[in-house]
Amino acid sequence: MIGRIGQVNTAKTFGTLIKTVDRYSGEFADENLDRLATLAPFALVSHTASRMVTTSATGAQWDGTFVVVCGAVTKRTHTLTARIGGPSQRELGSRQMAELVRDLLQGQTLGLAIRALQPLSLDEVYSGVPGGGAGQHWLSVTGLQVGTLYSTTRSTVADGEIGALVALHAGWAPVTPDGETAPDSSTDVQLTGGGL
Repeated sequence: MIGRIGQVNTAKTFGTLIKTVDRYSGEFADENLDRLATLAPFALVSHTASRMVTTSATGAQWDGTFVVVCGAVTKRTHTLTARIGGPSQRELGSRQMAELVRDLLQGQTLGLAIRALQPLSLDEVYSGVPGGGAGQHWLSVTGLQVGTLYSTTRSTVADGEIGALVALHAGWAPVTPDGETAPDSSTDVQLTGGGL
């Protein structure tokens, strides 16, 4: 989804370029709200849930849900924006951006073995001034919920063969938002012995 949005992130498609197209990494935690205005306009993608639909001896089908949160800021006050009839043509609001992303993703498989993406809802996530400060940028965020169906295959690693799993994931290391290896990555997952 990030790649699809990024491919068409053009002035022609979105009116003004989206500054940030990335995965969601906790930006809506209270301590990060002030930083959101510096990312805007943004489209952040998050996988929110997967629910097993069917299962068999060889695998399972999952109903997956993703959310694309779209955010925009205006330098004008919320009162002034409302009084003159909404944003100007040069401004791209979060709702407009979410609707454009919805139309962009609807029916796409993104080259994967999944059911075509289907929009599920458009919801206001946030509207206000981060930190409550006067005279700052007004931030609005709209969430687009998207659903799909995908299949997974059961692991061929037999019970007790934990060594094979360790070898398979030996190069795994989580990274920070800056692309650096997380300092505690070596202790995030401990796989030892014949069991978990």
